Amino acid sequence: MITSKHATSQEAWEWINEFLACNEPKVLSNGGIRSGPQMISYDHFMEINKAWVDPEFDFGRMFGYKIQKWSKLISNYIDFDFLDIAKSLVLEKEVKKAQAYTVGFKFANTQTSGHACLLTLVFQRRLNQDNPIVIMNIRSSEVTKRLLMDFLLVERIIEYIYGSKHGASLKVFCGNMYLSGEAFTMYHNHKDLRILLKDNKTLMAERILRILDKFEKPEALDIKFRVHLRAVKRLHKIDIKPLLAKDLTLFPRIKTFTTEEQLEIIAPTKERVIKKFLKKK
Repeated sequence: MITSKHATSQEAWEWINEFLACNEPKVLSNGGIRSGPQMISYDHFMEINKAWVDPEFDFGRMFGYKIQKWSKLISNYIDFDFLDIAKSLVLEKEVKKAQAYTVGFKFANTQTSGHACLLTLVFQRRLNQDNPIVIMNIRSSEVTKRLLMDFLLVERIIEYIYGSKHGASLKVFCGNMYLSGEAFTMYHNHKDLRILLKDNKTLMAERILRILDKFEKPEALDIKFRVHLRAVKRLHKIDIKPLLAKDLTLFPRIKTFTTEEQLEIIAPTKERVIKKFLKKK
């Protein structure tokens, strides 16, 4: 088990990318493998003090994402009926000032094409701890393009349940984390890879820099493979359309209600979902 501690979700995202790109010997000594352009690491546990992604982080500039990417993530992973049930259970405990509780939420995973990477969230209060803890279980994660948006999705869920001033910490379990050399070249728009990998003589680091050199050449724009072409366009600053983290929300607008008002609003949802579940039985 590889454990790490971080101040924020974004810091954790930076750490895992740089860990896999820069520390090949340590990854391999902990049971990981390098397979072609991928570095794969197993059994990660991250402790994150605050679920937070920089509101100004630009997913459009970094990865070429459009709002449809966010909408698809929500529609695949969140069944709002069951999320509201989890919220009502948490709020009932909060209203009663419960010193400890554990409430689970299973991601929907409605797609059938291998997207079941996010598994569950567990919302907890523990004895003698002031703030809630959220436990995130991940099946597998591509760490450069996907992990940060997954972290943002969880941040929005936490805000939906606890409010924007939640103070919740995040504990992340993931059995399989991997970095693709081609996708990692887009990290160059976040930090200079030639500085990050300077004097790093590992096979993975050298391969990343070779790919970066290749992708920065004008002829790279003729690449046909769409996944690689996405990285090439980001490096050449082509088709840049902003998509800031602060604009990515679960709902267009969320009115602020008291905890008691929220419980009243959610109550019919609980009854409807229970009836739907019994009907399936």
